[in-house]
Amino acid sequence: MPVLILLFGTTLIWSLLLVSNRIALTSFDIDPYAMTCWQLVFGGVSLVLLAPGRRIPWRQFTLPINWAYGVLRVLTGVTWTASLLYISAPESGILSQTGMPMAALAATFILGRTPGRSEWLGHAILISGAVWMAWHLPDGFSNPAVLLMLASEVTAIASTVLAELHPDNQIKDTWAHLRFTGVLLLITASVFLIVPSFIELISPVPIPYISTAGLFGTETLLAGLLIGVLFRGPAMVLSLRSVKVAGIEKYILSTTILPFVLLALEMLASRFDLTPPPTHDSVFWISSLLVMIGIIQITVSKHRHAAKLKALAKIAAPAPTPGKAT
Repeated sequence: MPVLILLFGTTLIWSLLLVSNRIALTSFDIDPYAMTCWQLVFGGVSLVLLAPGRRIPWRQFTLPINWAYGVLRVLTGVTWTASLLYISAPESGILSQTGMPMAALAATFILGRTPGRSEWLGHAILISGAVWMAWHLPDGFSNPAVLLMLASEVTAIASTVLAELHPDNQIKDTWAHLRFTGVLLLITASVFLIVPSFIELISPVPIPYISTAGLFGTETLLAGLLIGVLFRGPAMVLSLRSVKVAGIEKYILSTTILPFVLLALEMLASRFDLTPPPTHDSVFWISSLLVMIGIIQITVSKHRHAAKLKALAKIAAPAPTPGKAT
C-alpha cells in the first residue's frame, strides 16, 4: 500500500505542476522558458537547504551522469511545456501514453526485465489511444504538439533509466537524498541557462520563447519561485524515490492516469477562470477510454506475470533438509 500511495502522490504532484504551468502561460505575462528555469533553481535550492548543518555535496556537480540527466530533463521539460501552447494539459497527458511502451522496451533491453506476453496488448491499446488523439488534432500528425510530446517521452524514459541505475539514487539517508535531488535540479537549471541555442538546434519543431531574455520578469520570477518550491522540487523527489522503490515500469504505469487527474484539475481551474474551460469532444473521451483499457490490461498482466514468476521460483527452490531427530 505505501508504494501505491507513493506512486499516486507522484502523479498528483506532477499534475499540479503541469496545470500550474498552464495557468501561468494562459493567465499571466509569463516567459515559459525562463519560468521553467527559475522553477528548477528555486526547487533545487530549497531541497539543498532543507538539511542545515550538512555539507553541500559539491562532488555531485562534477559527475557526468548528473549532467547527462540534467540535459535529458531540460529536453523533457521544454518540449512538454511548449506543447501546452498547442494543446490542453489533459490532451498532453493522452499523448504522453507513448512513454509506457518505451518504458517496457527499456526494461526489456536495458534493465533485463521482460514483461509478460499479454502485457504488449495493453501497450498496443495505449498507443492506439495516443494515435487517435494525434490524428484528430488540428493539422493531425503535423501538429507541433505531436513531435514535442514524442520527444518529451523519449527523453523522459532515458532520464528515468539513468535515475534507476544512478548509484546516488540508492542511498537510504532521506536528507542526503533530498540534497542529491536538489543538485540534479540545479544542474538542470544550469543547462537551461547555458545552452538555449543547443535546445533550439536539436528540437524537432520550432519552440517559441527559447531565450533567457525574459529571465528577470517580475511575474516570471514569482511563478518560478512558487511553482518551483511547491511542486517542481517535491515532484523530483517523489519521482526519484518512486523509480528506486517501484522500478521504471511501475513508475511509468502509474503516470498513465495523468490525463484523468489533469482533466479534473483543469476543470477545477476553469471554475475559477484560471484556464480556458476544457471543451473535450468524443475524440478525447475515446482516447481516454482506450488509455484506461490499456492500463487495466497492463496492470492485470503484470499481476499475473509476477504471480507466475513467484510460483516458478518456489518450484525451483531446493527443499529444506530435514533436521536430525534428537
